[in-house]
Amino acid sequence: MELQSRRRVFLLIRIALILGTLAFIPVWMWHRVTRSPKNVSVQREAPTATALGKGDLQIISTDGAVDLILQGDKIMGGLSPATVAMVRAKMDESKVKDSSGFGGMIAGIVKSSVADAIGTHVTYPLSEVREVAFEDGKLVVVTKAGERKRVNVNSDDGKKSTRFSDADADRFVAAVVARKKELGVP
Repeated sequence: MELQSRRRVFLLIRIALILGTLAFIPVWMWHRVTRSPKNVSVQREAPTATALGKGDLQIISTDGAVDLILQGDKIMGGLSPATVAMVRAKMDESKVKDSSGFGGMIAGIVKSSVADAIGTHVTYPLSEVREVAFEDGKLVVVTKAGERKRVNVNSDDGKKSTRFSDADADRFVAAVVARKKELGVP
């Protein structure tokens, strides 16, 4: 095979792999969405600290990676604003390297989509939360259905996990109890 023919074949293989990946992602996301519990939703962007009202609270894990927010009648958990900014900055840096050709265009589209979704937070309505407990440095949301959802994100090595300071966790648990009482939620 000539060098030019090999390049064409390689280009076609790359295009096929990219298109296959782009076709797989929506199917995977649909599968994940249809299996998610009914009492949990996602919110595209978390409120900023200045948007929180009286009695609302935002705490950030000791490593700064994750935040937990009590706002109105819901609890939200996701990546902290600092982590989101860091990931977006790294993605912007790598856009410069991947800017040529069709592959660069696809990479740009994928990175843009990921950058838009990186600040997504999982949301639990307080009406579905039985309690929030603090166990071994981790906050646990216990739903009325009895499910225990730990606010926990493992690092790449799988060993280090998200922890909250005792003071922050105690404040968050107290704020949830007070908010449920204020709203008349059992």
